[in-house]
Amino acid sequence: MPNLSPTFCEDNFFDEPDKIVRLANEVSYKQAEVISGFRSTDSLQIIDKDLNKYINNKILKIVYPSFNFETVDNIQFSARTHFQKSSADLNDGWVHRDDETLTAIIYLTPDGTSGTSLFSLKKEYVRPDFTAGKIKYDYFKNKDKYTDEEKKNVFEKKLKHNDHFIKDVNFSGKFNRMICFDSKRWHAAEVCDKERLVIISFIDNLQKSNIK
Repeated sequence: MPNLSPTFCEDNFFDEPDKIVRLANEVSYKQAEVISGFRSTDSLQIIDKDLNKYINNKILKIVYPSFNFETVDNIQFSARTHFQKSSADLNDGWVHRDDETLTAIIYLTPDGTSGTSLFSLKKEYVRPDFTAGKIKYDYFKNKDKYTDEEKKNVFEKKLKHNDHFIKDVNFSGKFNRMICFDSKRWHAAEVCDKERLVIISFIDNLQKSNIK
């Protein structure tokens, strides 16, 4: 198993989170093909460049405490940051990992409970059936066309896939909480019972020579 970056949890991330929620409710969304729900049509870099910079700089300050805000423009990284709305769906919550360096999630649902869990393989030599990814993505793109029986079949395949893993830790989706973890760590959204609003940011291409 590769060495993974530590995991971080920061409550009260925004000073005025209600303003962020209002902004999230004003932007347009499009169906996402990797989750059961929607992502903002534009990235936060386009929606509000200053807010985008504030969010990702603050995340990196938490992950790298020596991060120097006075010279922040000399720190190089890229970030894909979006508002995301996930709908309640039993077929969500597939354990997976991503290609970026860091994944950060900020929960913005009042009284939110459904969060994110981190996992490890039950046995290091076991490899899940990665054709499950195609099943998942096909479903998310076309779920309105699925019959109840087909949805049940997808659910059973999800359970079979997730059974390769053991849950290490769960972060509840507490309002205004930010979590950040190594993108290559196995993780999954907890199935929500109502629409869940988050900001999700994938941070990559960090110039670590500039970070002590």
